Amino acid sequence: MNDRERIVNRDLSLLDEAHYGGRIARAEYRARRRNVLSALRDSHGVTARNVLVQPGRPAANAPGDEMLPALMGAGARSSRMLLVVFAAGALVCAVLLGLLFFAA
Repeated sequence: MNDRERIVNRDLSLLDEAHYGGRIARAEYRARRRNVLSALRDSHGVTARNVLVQPGRPAANAPGDEMLPALMGAGARSSRMLLVVFAAGALVCAVLLGLLFFAA
């Protein structure tokens, strides 16, 4: 971490303490935070980012590409399947409980 990053981290920490302590309002906190973070910008005004890229696919912000599939990744289908299995299990439990109460 370089000196500029250390100074920004210190300033953000002090700003957080002031906001959480109730000494400054939310709008002022956000404005001052933007000013502090602007110190980290490079000469072109762009901050460093980690781009979400799936193997074999273009970057998530490519034209025509949707952000949600890039964020969810390949696990989206398996999570839907898990939801279906959970719903089916809940339905089976409800039927068994209904049979248990009506049989008695």
